Amino acid sequence: LSYRDIADQFSQFYGLKLSHVTIRDWVLKFSKIMNKYSKTIQPQIKGVWNADETLILTKRGKDKKNPNKNYDYVWNVMDNKTKFLLASECSGRSRKSKDAVHVFKEAHKQNGKIPFQIITDRYAGYQDGVRKAFRNWGNERKVKHTSIVGKRKVVNNNAIESHHSHQKEFHKIRRGVTEVQSYQDGFRVFHNFVRKGVKDKLTPAERCGIGINGNRWNTLLLNSIKQQKATNLTGEENVIKSH
Repeated sequence: LSYRDIADQFSQFYGLKLSHVTIRDWVLKFSKIMNKYSKTIQPQIKGVWNADETLILTKRGKDKKNPNKNYDYVWNVMDNKTKFLLASECSGRSRKSKDAVHVFKEAHKQNGKIPFQIITDRYAGYQDGVRKAFRNWGNERKVKHTSIVGKRKVVNNNAIESHHSHQKEFHKIRRGVTEVQSYQDGFRVFHNFVRKGVKDKLTPAERCGIGINGNRWNTLLLNSIKQQKATNLTGEENVIKSH
């Protein structure tokens, strides 16, 4: 739903008059808090990752002569088996191998373990990204990199491409955003811990054994706020609290 539609629902169902701007501010504020907390939860999956990049429309406005000028690149890395989204990083208008290196390092940091294999599309920057992110050269080669070019009957990138479809549905109603990374952080939390699969009725986090019980949004938000309050304590307050 658009923020205006959400504001209208608050008005109709609860008699609360809220500005759509207020709701937008809530989404961005709590997305940042929950994302920070979610990064402390490591699934530690040692399997196969899917990686791909997509374009997100920004508020810079459309330019028919330069269609990609008004879009930002977002790089996603997902565990193939559980569909847990390990990283979702915005690189602005840049699409270079250094951006692939960055998203792979973020995925490794989130997961806690390196994968056996990474599946990507034809973009050559991924090969360099895997090599540099995991020191994947010579006798130290640890991660198998597979491009789907010419191998679609055997291997594919459907898992990450399906995620991009859901991601674009979310952004379509907003017709462009300015805080691309903040929205990606929030959507990653939603995808991993809240949204259940159609077939098995499990979230990606539950498939990893790190799911959240009860009201997933509420529990995740409360845990995130508790963590934020704990990390905001001064050294003196921590000493007092420990006693």
